[in-house]
Amino acid sequence: MDILFGPGADTDTPIMPCAVVTLTEAGDGRYCVDETEDRERSTRLGLDRPEALIHISEVVASRLAGRITAGIALHAAAVAWGGRSVLIPGQSGAGKSSLAAWLFDKGFDYLTDELVVLAADGAIQGLGRALMLKPDADKIVGGFSRVAPLRRLQAGANLIVRPQDDAAQASPCLCGLIVFPSFSPGAQIAIQPITAAQACIRLMGCNVNARNLADGGFAILSDLARRVPALELRYGSFDQLEGVVDVLARLLLEGGIDGSQARRMMSAFARPAETLSAASAPRFEVPAATPRRGPVRLTVGMATYDDYDGVYFSIQALRIYHPEILDDIEFVVIDNHPDGPCASSLKALEGAIPNYRYVPEMSKSGTSVRTRIFEEASGEFVLCMDSHVFIVPGGMRKLLDHFAENPSTNDLLQGPLVYDDLGRLATHFKPEWRAGMFGTWDDNGLAADPDAPPFEIPMQGLGVFACRRTAWPGFNAAFRGFGGEEGYIHEKFRQRGGRTLCLPFLRWIHRFGRPMGVPYRNTYEDRVWNYLVGLHELGLPTDAMEAHFRELIGEKNAVEMIDRFKLEMEELGI
Repeated sequence: MDILFGPGADTDTPIMPCAVVTLTEAGDGRYCVDETEDRERSTRLGLDRPEALIHISEVVASRLAGRITAGIALHAAAVAWGGRSVLIPGQSGAGKSSLAAWLFDKGFDYLTDELVVLAADGAIQGLGRALMLKPDADKIVGGFSRVAPLRRLQAGANLIVRPQDDAAQASPCLCGLIVFPSFSPGAQIAIQPITAAQACIRLMGCNVNARNLADGGFAILSDLARRVPALELRYGSFDQLEGVVDVLARLLLEGGIDGSQARRMMSAFARPAETLSAASAPRFEVPAATPRRGPVRLTVGMATYDDYDGVYFSIQALRIYHPEILDDIEFVVIDNHPDGPCASSLKALEGAIPNYRYVPEMSKSGTSVRTRIFEEASGEFVLCMDSHVFIVPGGMRKLLDHFAENPSTNDLLQGPLVYDDLGRLATHFKPEWRAGMFGTWDDNGLAADPDAPPFEIPMQGLGVFACRRTAWPGFNAAFRGFGGEEGYIHEKFRQRGGRTLCLPFLRWIHRFGRPMGVPYRNTYEDRVWNYLVGLHELGLPTDAMEAHFRELIGEKNAVEMIDRFKLEMEELGI
């Protein structure tokens, strides 16, 4: 047993066992592992020697974790440097053991690759188990210069290595860095700082004795995540880590940098999470923005993500069916994937369309990037539309006339959606929750006549909307991804003294079908985040939203997500 748990595993000190594991040779090289705990008994028969050793190791870690009440048991590896430790949490297969072995090879002290006990003061102590290296990892790690001469045992497809038998494993040491590893062969290295809230929720997912603690260990983990820097490490080979991860770890451990300072430092070197992609994804040269031209009456703008066809047909339809307004407008296209496959073709349209401007935008990704249209617009007024919308003939001329009659308007202007049958209309959204979204299409009948007067609506989809450029209040800078803007922006206009109007003549058709799927991120997480941020900004309650997502995605998933986001909002000062 000493190769599994070290020489200290054999002791004459009397103890009260929480479970008894008996290993019996059954003949023909096979073994029986018999386990007794709290009068319950389980038996595994017919195991070969390597299988029996691995099973015993797992049983010991599991039973110890289940009995710990004076700290938090985490499924994690750990190494130490200068009396402070690097915590490496993660589920099986994340690469905890191999990363711990690599850091050990770089001079760090090995603590554990399986189970860590975290005390309230942030000190951790590891279960002194041997390294358990899975197939493929064992071939590489086994050749590390500091690992190669160590005691080892081939356990079937796994390799068991006893790194050291010194005092490093016996003494608790303060945690100074948290690393969440993600290994994928061939991937590019990416080091991404994560917020305290994100780190806390991830640590909760690795907590294996939560049921023994009054609050599930949340208070201790939250405190640790606030004080200690945390990062996500994605990599595809150990060569990528050389001189980067080991140096960074030593710097953070030796420098005594707190969590917020370290996150600010690391963010200066990290790529935004939205831009990380598989190593095989092709990247293209980012085109230059089209120079600004002179002022115009109306800017027609659209933000797009790999939808060249939509942009092309929408703009050409406006040019064909609304020729009477072309001298008064400009087109501004915000390309939210300017290093993607559509960028050069979108850029090339500037040579064919005289009043067309191409603007690359990659600092953030999501539908709230439409605020860039208002920042780039030369027009006194702005019409923002999705890059896959048609506006019925005459609608644009009447919109310009409306602005001429109301030059100082502070209103948000929209028009009725025309369904694909070109007959039915929808005038607004009913403010109700359904299918992970606030608002459902409805028709109040007031737009049946396109010459009917404008009328107020509570909210609507944002496929088409217009306002005076200087009246635009902007989306919250913390918004991310897709969703959450409908209703939010309408209330923001109202809180600033404007109205949200439906203009019956401004009829539009929207391509909803995407049989090839959408190329951008569209998740419930982004929606929930945006709803929380937006409702908080507007001073509105979040109860109905939270209840909807608890029903939609399950109580546990929703509560964990919302609690995590509230912690992150608090940390960011939102």
